[in-house]
Amino acid sequence: MLQAPAPSEELTTGNTRPEEFSSPRGESESGFRRDLSILREHQKSSRGAPLYSLYINRPLGRVFAALANTLGMNPNQVSILSALFSLTGIVGIATLEPSPTASVLIAVALVLGYAIDSADGQLARLQFGGSVAGEWLDHSLDAFKIAAFHASLIVSILQFQQAHTLQAVLLVAAFEVVAVTGFFTYLLTELLRRSQGEQTRATLSPTGWKRVATLPTDWGVLCLWTACRFSPAVFFGGYAVMFAVSAAYLAATSLVRFREFSALDQLRRASS
Repeated sequence: MLQAPAPSEELTTGNTRPEEFSSPRGESESGFRRDLSILREHQKSSRGAPLYSLYINRPLGRVFAALANTLGMNPNQVSILSALFSLTGIVGIATLEPSPTASVLIAVALVLGYAIDSADGQLARLQFGGSVAGEWLDHSLDAFKIAAFHASLIVSILQFQQAHTLQAVLLVAAFEVVAVTGFFTYLLTELLRRSQGEQTRATLSPTGWKRVATLPTDWGVLCLWTACRFSPAVFFGGYAVMFAVSAAYLAATSLVRFREFSALDQLRRASS
């Protein structure tokens, strides 16, 4: 499963209220620096967070969240801004002939889109704790982004790829199935957990070398990898590795989650 805005820990807006925050530097600090300090001290748990999201995307998101708050933006506006950056990169993949310059510019747009996507949830926690409408908007835009990214690659292949076109299209189509399925099962798992009062929290939370091994499942890594799109052999070689790891991760997490809910069903039957 491609861990998109996640792909995952960035998807939930959180429940912390602004009155619970306190600036460690005092009220004399400027709004931007104060907000940045507050967000730095009130981050989500790092357990299970993808490495790119944890060490690159989340810190970038803090900066954008503090800047957005200074500019008076709300989380929904930030979500839409994120989508615009991502859409720019996606359209660029589909329409621009792969070249070093175009590939780097597309990667920058996608990376910025992902970083700003992290900012909307952080801004929501900073301002008012989030909203159901905001979470719906965030998830809907993420779902579109995941599907559209892989679809744009197919368009690019059909337009600009000369050799091994069929193999490349089949690879991208398979990756899209894995990515969309993974995102859906993640959201469904969170929905079912909430409906059960979060009685179960079993999941795969890799640590140490396992976190490095699952790095190819991180959406941010895929965004960065588009900088290599001008070289089909390099790009699709890395893309194939990401697909294989993502498919294995989806299978493993699906097994864990199915067992989790099966155990809950058994508890219900035993208590009835």
